[in-house]
Order: sequence, then structure tokens, then C-alpha cells
Amino acid sequence: MKYVYVLTSTPNDLYYEQCLMSVASLRLYMPDADVIVLTDNRTAASFTEEQKRTELGKTASQIIVIDFDESIGNAERSRLIKTSIPDYVNDDFLYIDCDTIIAGDLSPIENCPYETAGVLDGHVMLDEHIHKKYFLQRDKALGFHGTEKAGCNINGGIIFARNCACSRELFKKWNEAWKFSAYQKHDLHDQSALNEANWQTGLKMQLLSGEWNCQPSHGGLAFLKDAKIIHYYSSEFSGKNYVPYYKLADKSLQNRIKESGTIPDEIMQMIREPKFQFNKVHIINDSRIVSIMQSPLTFTLADIKSKLPALFNIMENIMAFFRSLGKKIRRK
Repeated sequence: MKYVYVLTSTPNDLYYEQCLMSVASLRLYMPDADVIVLTDNRTAASFTEEQKRTELGKTASQIIVIDFDESIGNAERSRLIKTSIPDYVNDDFLYIDCDTIIAGDLSPIENCPYETAGVLDGHVMLDEHIHKKYFLQRDKALGFHGTEKAGCNINGGIIFARNCACSRELFKKWNEAWKFSAYQKHDLHDQSALNEANWQTGLKMQLLSGEWNCQPSHGGLAFLKDAKIIHYYSSEFSGKNYVPYYKLADKSLQNRIKESGTIPDEIMQMIREPKFQFNKVHIINDSRIVSIMQSPLTFTLADIKSKLPALFNIMENIMAFFRSLGKKIRRK
């Protein structure tokens, strides 16, 4: 069994540091695991002492470099490698996104009875998913049907694959669907293409328990106790208004790794206790609020509060008046 990461990065981003943390956390539980990092020629060229990017080569078992034409961007390189993993790894493998922390021994996955498998995005079926409308709209724009036909959306952050014809066919279709998405529809995201490939190959991907891809910000707290892999979604923290709920996802912390080239002892201690690295955040448990969190109306109100606080206060007072009036009418 191989444990596979895909890394495309420059010294100006934090993907290398995220990958280093994830591989280092895996080594805590599986010091002899066969860990492969698939990367591109431009990223590999930055693995120098001068750039303080040599630690990953000491931590991973093998770094495989794939050559690309200089005109191809990093996002494309990442997706082209990820959707072609069986071309470079001739064995059973567990693909793991870089923005993860390993929280336990992964070896039980070697006994998985499936040929290909993943974990539900958001830990729920499509009808319950907060992003249902978003998934279906994106698929419609791409001419895809996978998510709707399966009734769920499989997250692309963790993928189990046996070395068999079934998994090779899945990845072949995934690569084709992603190329169509990227080059014909100008959408570089790979998850819609994964779910489309799953549908095109007969919906053969099976579902793993949420502990294998625990997504704390997307319903994953129920799986945290037994979590094998914590997927903290680095993309969530790219916006200036996002509060980093997970300490190990904090950019300032990851920049400390960049500055030193290694993982400082205090950060390594945090990695040893990955299930206890949460900041103080508010949990929204009102289903009415949760259902509209991704609504354009919600973001518009947030923008008004930030940029036009006086207008927001007026709107808030008006709403408060009508809510109070409504309560009085109901009591009568």
C-alpha cells in the first residue's frame, strides 16, 4: 500500500508546508509507510537548501517528478497529476490531500474490501448537503450528471484505490472529465469531474466512514473522536474574513515552518495532538441559519455590516421592530 500526495507549489505559497506537516503527522503513526509525493519539475526545482525546502525529501519515501511544459500553470499541473495517479503508482494506494493532518494509524485501510472508495463531502447525502444547489448548478454548467445520479458528492481529498482495472478506468475517466471541465468550460475544480467519472464508470466508488476524511467545518465533528485523517480545507482560510477554527491551518503557523524549513518543536507537539487544536469559535446549530449560510443574501448582509454599518443598523432596527410586532400578534 502506498500513501500518495500530489504537490505543486512555489516558495510564495504554503502548499509545501502543508504537505510537510501531513507527511510528518503520518510518520508519527507509520514510520515505515511507503509515502510517495508526486510533484512537477518546476516545484521540484525549488527543493533546495536556499529555499529551505529539503525536509520533505527526508520525510517522504520517494518523490516522483513529472515534467511539464513551462506554459502549464501550477493548478493545471496539480489536477493533471492527481487525475493520473495510476500512471505513476503501480500499486494499491490511498491518495491524501496536502491540507490534512493524520490522526491515527492508517494501516487498517489496507484491509478495505472495495476497489475504489471515498468519503461523502460534508458527511451527508446530497439532499441534506448545504451546498446541494451549488453542486447541481456547477454540474449543469459543465454538462455533468454524476452528483445528481449518485445522490451524493464524494469528496476528492481522500481516495482509496486498488491496483486494478476498475480504479484505472475511474482515473482515466476522471482525467478526461477534468480536461473537458478545464479546457472547454474553464473550470479547474476537480471534484465535479471525479463524481462525473464515478457515474460514467457505473457508480462503483464505495463510501468509507467519515473518520477517513473528517471535515470538521463540514459536519465532521461527529467523526473527530475516531478520526484517522483531519481535512481542514486550507482554501477556507484564503478569505480575509475567515476565522481559522483549526490552529494548524493558521497561515502564521505555517509561515513559521516556511521560515525555518523544518517543523518547530512546539508545532510538532500540536501535530501529535491533532484532535485538540481548535480555536475558540461559535458553533451555529440553528438549522434555519445553517441552511442560508451560503446564500448570496447572507454574504450581502455581511458586506453591508462591514462597509455600511449605519445602513445595517437601520435595517437591523427595522427587522427587530417587525419581529417584536409579530411576537405580540402571535401572543394575542
